[in-house]
Amino acid sequence: MANTYSWSINALDTYPSQDSLTDVVYNIHWGLTATTSVNDAEDNPVEYSVNSIGTQTVAAPDADDYTAFEDLTQEIVESWLEASDLDVDAIKAGLDAQLVEKITPTSVTKQLPTAE
Repeated sequence: MANTYSWSINALDTYPSQDSLTDVVYNIHWGLTATTSVNDAEDNPVEYSVNSIGTQTVAAPDADDYTAFEDLTQEIVESWLEASDLDVDAIKAGLDAQLVEKITPTSVTKQLPTAE
């Protein structure tokens, strides 16, 4: 089972002005989705996905290496997440475990049978 992961950047908290810079990002609202595909009993592929959401603060920018807010891209913000102290490996491991549980559940909730 090979899982793929994709980030979503849901919002960015900014300071309107900080150290002569404008719209300085200090917090990222993120989502991470893990997806996998397995074959069912009839050998048809079935896709499963789970996700996690969170926020991550980022360090104040260096004025010499500052990217203006309007120039930010998904890739830039993802690189900030990867470089932060966010434990991405632990999040991915948790998502992997959720996928395994979803595909092969160890517990199932059922309703009480009704008598006829």
